[in-house]
Amino acid sequence: MITLFFYNFIILSSTYFVWLSEKGKGTYERHFFLCIAFLIVFLPSALRYDIGTDYINYLEIYNEKLFVGAKNEEYAFYLINSFLYNLDAHFQWMFSIFSFIFIYVAFKSYPKKNAWLLHFLFFSILYFTSFNIIRQTAALSICMLAVFVFFEKRYIYFFVLSIIASTFHKSALFIMIVGLLSLIPLGSYVKTRILPYIFLCILLLILFFKEYAYLFIEVIINLFGFVKYINYFNDEINYASRISGTGLGIYINIIFAIYLILNTRQFILVNKNYWLLIIMTFFYAIGLILSRDIVIFERMTTTFIIAPIIGYFLIIKLQKYRNIHCIFLIIYILITFVSFNKGGMDTETSYSDPKRNPYKTILVE
Repeated sequence: MITLFFYNFIILSSTYFVWLSEKGKGTYERHFFLCIAFLIVFLPSALRYDIGTDYINYLEIYNEKLFVGAKNEEYAFYLINSFLYNLDAHFQWMFSIFSFIFIYVAFKSYPKKNAWLLHFLFFSILYFTSFNIIRQTAALSICMLAVFVFFEKRYIYFFVLSIIASTFHKSALFIMIVGLLSLIPLGSYVKTRILPYIFLCILLLILFFKEYAYLFIEVIINLFGFVKYINYFNDEINYASRISGTGLGIYINIIFAIYLILNTRQFILVNKNYWLLIIMTFFYAIGLILSRDIVIFERMTTTFIIAPIIGYFLIIKLQKYRNIHCIFLIIYILITFVSFNKGGMDTETSYSDPKRNPYKTILVE
């Protein structure tokens, strides 16, 4: 219970100080409050010990110098580990550096207005995830910044950031590809009236005919030569069905994703580049549906998880049906907060051990 209070303190107090930074009268005052908010989320993450499913795995990678295998694929991961290893640095520095990158870049992406909302959504959804997949969450943080610069039509910067993110985790390349797709010149009518309903029809087809979706995915994997990933469909762990619970949380998130897609026209009226957000939400929803039965598809969901985070942050900009949008936003915030608390209490399952409770720090080890 103490750990749960601790996690709530991290989210709520840091959000409060981000909110205070917007109310600051001067630059120094705003930066001061942001620094406090940063330290509140950074220190527990940087100083954790044996917290997170993959903590021991990353420890083994560092101690056994297994990071060399990432040299040609995820170079930033290799570079950071290699630098620390050659300095004979304590392994904890690895977790601290990745935590710093994840949190600092997220803060850099905050807009001047309503940053507290983006902060709350981002860390409520991804803070615990950053304890497990440190490479991908660092990449996701960079991708979120990339998406915001894309909205400002700074395309070269977007692609540079996406490439940098891919050196932490290759999944960032999918964000870059979606960015390219969103730049294909299509008429406003196609984007606002035709494609959103095609997206919805595809989602419904996958939802009710998943076995054909899996067959299609296998064909695509074979077509592009990624044969090794076929093993995911035969592996008892990765292909593990969600035999416990109802998957209600996944269905709720699907509904919220569909709501964003239904408001495509309003998003594009505010900013034509929000089309990127809609496409990302579509792929996020596909991942959600498939992960309802097969755990491994959570990786796809995680790749595009920044879509609903950004989407519900931006939904307050939509003028039409503003009251309905606010209701959906409030419900989304409440569900996110409840999910965060559930995540803080999670115990070991047949698939993994979250290792989040009780919280332990390297300072007492």
